[in-house]
Amino acid sequence: MITVKFNCCGCDKTVDGTTFLSSNFNGVTGKNHGFGHWKNDSVEDVCPEGWIAFDPYTRCTYCPDCWAEIISDGPIKESA
Repeated sequence: MITVKFNCCGCDKTVDGTTFLSSNFNGVTGKNHGFGHWKNDSVEDVCPEGWIAFDPYTRCTYCPDCWAEIISDGPIKESA
């Protein structure tokens, strides 16, 4: 099994993926043997909610807090 760890490029937070990466065989007859193809999980498939596995511009990984700061075009301001 392959475990994925996500490390934020903005603040260095680290979190494990939601599950292990896996491969599943999809046979044309619906069975797990014979003719068919393999379906491999991608990193995006195991990315925790709110995390950005690959920023569309830099391909970096960001936690929800850092990503919110990036898309807001500046630091998050706390309301008083």
